[in-house]
Amino acid sequence: MQRYFNVRKMKERGFGPPSCEAHGFTLIELLVVVAIIAILSAILFPVFAKAREKARQTSCLSNLKQLGLGLQMYVSDYESYPMMSSPSSFSPRQRWADYLYPYVKNPQVFLCPSAPENLANKTFAHDASIKYGGYGFNYQYLGNSRFPWTASDAEISAPAETIAITDTNGVAYDANPSSATLAGLYTVDPPLTSARGSGKASGSYGDGAECGGAYGCRAMPAERHNNQVNVAFADGHAKPFKLAGLDDRNADGTPDNGYWNGRGDPSAR
Repeated sequence: MQRYFNVRKMKERGFGPPSCEAHGFTLIELLVVVAIIAILSAILFPVFAKAREKARQTSCLSNLKQLGLGLQMYVSDYESYPMMSSPSSFSPRQRWADYLYPYVKNPQVFLCPSAPENLANKTFAHDASIKYGGYGFNYQYLGNSRFPWTASDAEISAPAETIAITDTNGVAYDANPSSATLAGLYTVDPPLTSARGSGKASGSYGDGAECGGAYGCRAMPAERHNNQVNVAFADGHAKPFKLAGLDDRNADGTPDNGYWNGRGDPSAR
């Protein structure tokens, strides 16, 4: 009996077991929780997106490092750089990726992980079922099949300052993404017309309907990795750059071909 009264007193003082009455969230509480989740998502999603792109950039940079080393081995064997492609009359047509493939032997290395799907539309000569894309070759200074002509090893006097392969958007990507399949998806153009020339009246890869708006007929390096372009240089090293830096070797605010012409000379075309 005494125990009953003790338990009763404890309940009266608020020390008893919790009530079984259900207590749900009010509408205001739910709205506050939803608002907090939305704010956290808005803060964290861009961070996650940047982190994911940083990982892709690292993977892409590794690809370009391997392509740069493959290019070095090719040049060592042939004492010259490859052409951007074989003549259009050849079947199957070979491009610079086909020339480097025996030195790399991994098709995934030729595919930028951040490139849009429509850029990966070229196929290897040895296996037409395998597509690659997203990387472009400095054809105006290293090897242009429109003449045809290739640079000898000795002609590239500043290989550590000479762009060999970069992320590319091709021609007209700025104006219409679907039209990027028309031209230049395996090349990149310097910012200025070169003394040797591109083989087109425009001075760049494109010449006609395939040319875009802001960038004209230029096969543009692509700032797809957190606003940076991944670049492999002729000496085999690779690093990210801002596009403005690639196009302005001496950083004087005026575009030049200093990183493109093989000499590291901003005044040379």
